[in-house]
Parts: sequence; structure tokens; C-alpha cells
Amino acid sequence: MRKVVLFGAGKIADVAYFQLTNDSVHEVVAFSVDGEYVAQKEKQGLPVIAFDDVLNAYPPDDFKMLVAVGYQDLNHFRAKKYEEAKAKGYELISYVSSRASNFSNIEIGDNCMVLENTVLQPCTKMGNNVFFWNGNHLGHHARIEDHCYIAGQVVISGASVIEPYCFLGVNSTIGHEVTVGRESFIGAGALVTKNVAPKSVYIVPDTQKFRLDSESF
Repeated sequence: MRKVVLFGAGKIADVAYFQLTNDSVHEVVAFSVDGEYVAQKEKQGLPVIAFDDVLNAYPPDDFKMLVAVGYQDLNHFRAKKYEEAKAKGYELISYVSSRASNFSNIEIGDNCMVLENTVLQPCTKMGNNVFFWNGNHLGHHARIEDHCYIAGQVVISGASVIEPYCFLGVNSTIGHEVTVGRESFIGAGALVTKNVAPKSVYIVPDTQKFRLDSESF
């Protein structure tokens, strides 16, 4: 059993707590946030402690950490806290769901979360601080670089590259041998079949409301 402090106290931390508690060898012992955001003293029956105080309460010789926050500031906030946790001396764990398909034991960096019903094909690679939500497909020889957030039901086709600090929205699809440049935002449902320049935004328009209401059907 490995004792872990979660940085974060929001919805992502809720998911991380559930997954680690029910599907890992880890034991979550506390939550930590920046001092000005300590709005409650307990969460899930565990202490919530200011990040400035975490070293004394949970020293890195005895405790590990997972930075469990979302894609604020296009993942730069999570990357900042990742670097700060490492500077404090913490080993950052990764979690891969037992319900994910990773038969080939691909290389996965630290501070990653890979949720259920995900397929990681052979010869793929995942960098550090990558959040890979549920139901995703990472095709053969594809690579996700550091500090990315991949939402649910995303397809990344074979031999594609997702450069650092990218966000891929729900149900987006990246074609074969496509490179998505760093700090790009790919919206929900987008289909990308050609290389993407850094800092690009691809958004599919919302479906328009139909002229009739549901009583007409």
C-alpha cells in the first residue's frame, strides 16, 4: 500500500480519489490545495491541507503525490503544480485503470491518469502529466507528449503525435500520421486529418435547434 496525497479538491480530485481507492494499491491520505483555496478542512473524511504546509505534514520520504486537476490555462496550471510537487521532493504516481487495455505495457510517464475502457495499442508512448479519460483509443506507434488532457471517447490514430499542452475534446478524432502542434485546442467532435500548427483551435459548430418541438414527433 502506497500512501498518496492528492493535489486538488475539485471534480478531477473526486474521480482520482474514487479510482485510487477502489482500483489501485494506493491509499489516499489527504488532499492539498493552495492556501487561499482551503475552503473546507475535510474532504471524503480526509484532511485538506495548504500546499505550503504539505511537506511538514506529509513528508516525501513517506508519501507520494498525484496532481489531480484539470486543463485550466490549457494544462499550464497542472504543469506548474506538477513541477512544484517534484521540487518539493515528491514522487508523482500514475494510475492506469485495471479496465484499460494495455497488453503491451507501453511506456507511461509520471502523474498520468488513464481511465477505464481505454485502448493503448502496441508501440505507443505517453509522456508525463497526461490525463487520458475513459473510452479513448491510442493507435499503434502514436505518441502523446507531456502535459496533455485527452477527454473521453477520443480516437488518436496510428503514428500520430500530440505535442505538449494540448487539449482534445470529447469524441474528437485525429487521423493517421497527424501531428497536433503544442498548445492546441481540438474541440468536441472535431475531425483532424492534416497536421495542426502550434496554438491552433479547431471547433465544430453546435447542432442547430430544429424548427419543431418534441411534441411534433
